[in-house]
Amino acid sequence: MIDDVTALRPKMMSVAYRMLGSVADAEDAVQDAFVRYQTTGGVSSPEGFLVRTTTRICIDRLRERKRREYVGPWVPEPVETREVARGDALAESLTQAFLLLLERLTPDERAAFLLRTVFDYEYAEIGEAVGKTEAAARQLVSRARGRLGLEGHRRFPAASARADGLAERFLAACRSGDVKAVEAMLTEDIELHSDGGGKATAARVVIRGRDKVARFLVGVLRKPYMQDVGVATVNGEPGLVFRSGDAIHAVLSLRVEGDVRAIYITANPDKLGRWAVAEIE
Repeated sequence: MIDDVTALRPKMMSVAYRMLGSVADAEDAVQDAFVRYQTTGGVSSPEGFLVRTTTRICIDRLRERKRREYVGPWVPEPVETREVARGDALAESLTQAFLLLLERLTPDERAAFLLRTVFDYEYAEIGEAVGKTEAAARQLVSRARGRLGLEGHRRFPAASARADGLAERFLAACRSGDVKAVEAMLTEDIELHSDGGGKATAARVVIRGRDKVARFLVGVLRKPYMQDVGVATVNGEPGLVFRSGDAIHAVLSLRVEGDVRAIYITANPDKLGRWAVAEIE
């Protein structure tokens, strides 16, 4: 029976990853949803059942996560993606910047907002997925928009067209050792999130401001162990992948809004094992 619904896996993964920000956790949630489908009889709409079940599992996982502690800044697990058309809602909702923004929401708000704004579900369907009435689902989406500052605006902030070729220029500037050249590529309110999870070297706090971020980057990206690097598209945005032999020890992505508005560095080994493997739309 499960063979008939495996085509739904990419959609389920797309929902679960955006909910959880983790490929491993998303895979577990999707697998659990498939198991429940196998053990439930009389399912009239497999897609509705599986997406609804995946969503509910993710809500439960998010509630559990709030009780855990994490060492240093948390960054959504990076995934390698194809070049995508900027401004597309599905693509923009995949960026690490946006996934991090979703952390402001409660689990129910996050589920309702994503199902409505990204996946275009009707409010009645959203209500079923989160176990609430259609009216309550509308309130969840409205409240989420307000908390994200998206009321009265387009659904997602668009990445700048200046992102083309930016990763190469960014790397060259950092390796030149010219702090001012790096600063010239950054917005005044730049933020750098470095996620080591207590298992790899990383900044323990979010670094803010052009001068501090530029100096940190020049210091880190010129180190010997950061020399084997390749350009990649990370969550739909320009990025860099740092390797040591066959192993990946860091992934960096750039959020571009005019200039570089945010930088996300993932060094936690638990978040790098599935690089280039995850199938997420």
